[in-house]
Amino acid sequence: MTKARRYIEPGGVYFITSVTNKRAPLLVNEVAARFLVASLIFHKYIFNYKLLGYVVMPNHFHILVQPNDRYNISKIMNHIKGNYARKYNQIIRRVGKLWQQGFYDSVMRDENEIRKWLEYMHNNPVDAGIVSSPEEYEFSSYHQYYGNLRTSIQAVIDKIW
Repeated sequence: MTKARRYIEPGGVYFITSVTNKRAPLLVNEVAARFLVASLIFHKYIFNYKLLGYVVMPNHFHILVQPNDRYNISKIMNHIKGNYARKYNQIIRRVGKLWQQGFYDSVMRDENEIRKWLEYMHNNPVDAGIVSSPEEYEFSSYHQYYGNLRTSIQAVIDKIW
C-alpha cells in the first residue's frame, strides 16, 4: 500500500499539529517548551517561512505557517521535529522516538479561518485547564499579537541561552 501524497498549496497557510509519541507529556517541562519555541523561531530563519502563530502544549504543538516556494511543509516539519528530537534526547540522555510519525495539516482558505485557528491555539492552554487566560501562558504566540513582541521573543531567547 502506498502512502498518500500531501497536498501542497503554493502560497498556502497551513495549520499544523504534531503530537509526542504515545501522547507522553514531554513538553510539560518549561525548558523543553522554551527550547521548542526557540527551535520554531530558528527554523523560521533557516527555511524562510512565515510563522503566523504557535502554541506548545504538554504533548503536542500547533503552528500556523506559510512556507516559501523553496521549502514545503514536509521538509520544514522534518527538520523541526528531527533536530528538536535529537537535541532533546541528547540533553536529557534519552533514547527513543519523541514524536508520532508524520503530522496533521490543513490549508487555510481565508483570513477568517486563520483568525479562527489563531484563537484556537491561544485558547488551547485555557481549554486544557493549564491556565485561566491566554495571557498567562508563556508558550504561545499570544504575546506577539497582544503584548510586547520584542520582550516576548527576547524573554524566550534569554531563558534558553
